[in-house]
Amino acid sequence: MAIASYTIPLSIYEFAGDGEVDEVFRRINSGGRKLSRQELRIAGSTGHFAQAVRYIASKVRGDVSSSDELPLNEMKKISITNRELDYGIDVDEMFWIKQGVLTKEQVRESRDEEVVADVLAFMTLDSKPPSRSEALDDFFGYSEGEGSQVRYEQIEIATQKHSVEVVASDFQRVLDQLKLTLSRSDKTLGQLLFGSQPPRAPRYFQVVFLALHKLIVVQNQEVVDQDQLVKLMDGSGKQITVPEGGRWGADDRERSVNATAGIYSAAFGPSQGYDPARVRWITQMENILTQSYTEQASYDFKQGFLRLDGKNSFDEDSFDKILKTLAGIANIRKGVRGYVLVGVADTEADAQRVNKLYGVDPTPFDRFFITGVEHEATALNKSLDDLFMELTTRIKSSNLSEPLRDYVARNVKSVRYYNKTIFVFETSAQSDPSNFGGVFFIRHGNQLSEVPTSQYGELFKRFLAGM
Repeated sequence: MAIASYTIPLSIYEFAGDGEVDEVFRRINSGGRKLSRQELRIAGSTGHFAQAVRYIASKVRGDVSSSDELPLNEMKKISITNRELDYGIDVDEMFWIKQGVLTKEQVRESRDEEVVADVLAFMTLDSKPPSRSEALDDFFGYSEGEGSQVRYEQIEIATQKHSVEVVASDFQRVLDQLKLTLSRSDKTLGQLLFGSQPPRAPRYFQVVFLALHKLIVVQNQEVVDQDQLVKLMDGSGKQITVPEGGRWGADDRERSVNATAGIYSAAFGPSQGYDPARVRWITQMENILTQSYTEQASYDFKQGFLRLDGKNSFDEDSFDKILKTLAGIANIRKGVRGYVLVGVADTEADAQRVNKLYGVDPTPFDRFFITGVEHEATALNKSLDDLFMELTTRIKSSNLSEPLRDYVARNVKSVRYYNKTIFVFETSAQSDPSNFGGVFFIRHGNQLSEVPTSQYGELFKRFLAGM
């Protein structure tokens, strides 16, 4: 009762436009525990560029969700935390910290978003911008003046022209290649560039990342010799010129990127054709695994297609269960999208059994164990391509209802997570509920349930209402 009767002081303001609301918000947050400059920049920025920075930065950190709306009691599961807490994302395992690019305090101040923004501006603008605080102010619409407005409009048009989705996809392709190279070298970025871990230097990350972006995205090349790339990057930090602090001119920045791309180019060759269904999914995989904590109903994981009895027999019941699960996810509500990932064990017991039967050394990520499916193709005397085609054929001849059956068959993917291949089955809600063999299923949490006939009306009503 004491709380309910407490008098809350209010101040009422009248505004003519949204811009004044944003300005008051920024002023309120300039006192007390002061927000960092990046936090103030992005607080009231709703443009395409700010949206791309938010989205990509959250994917790199790992605190990403499939929706902008998340129940408050689920928030802790994807919050940044430390080793002393048994939930959330371990800050020491975050890319920026683990690779020696930023300190924990810098991440708390959203310096990772500044790095992402600096990189994205270089990626999207034809006329390469300098790296300085005032330029970032302009890109987020945080400064006034005619020149600032021109630069804000330029970055907005450039981002809109490429689209947030394409920019994020390009960023992920480059980051995945960098992660793969660092994993292969068994060193952090700082150790690989300098031989030992230097002080945190985000500008060296920028140069290396943008050099790889130039080779992979701009010049449409791919790595033809992973070991050679490791050798070329080893010690290359001594050849990269960046200022220690202050402004970083556009010309100097571009020269450093071009020179570094030249150093690494010997490990690259013409791309054999970019196929988004067969790209490395390192960052995307980790995001999906993290999202599954808060949105269990939309994700499921299977260690493989074979029974773990040592007989190397295809588990028909398990494959049907995958298809039923895809139908169940599609029936959650209109607009939902989900995945079943095969080659990912969600229990240590399954991972150990795969290791015992096939000698596979699982790659751990949080509570998951990535086993891949290569060993299953070998056990079936098939190539990965043969196994993939067989699965596609099975889907097309399955008891999944149309149009979901066609959607799943067209969107099944073979992706790479470091040195392992994962098969990704994607599903999406159709215009009407989907069924398997005339039976309707739905997912509640991580459980698959058959919809009783008495609830068919409610299921169809949900789709008709667009809920």
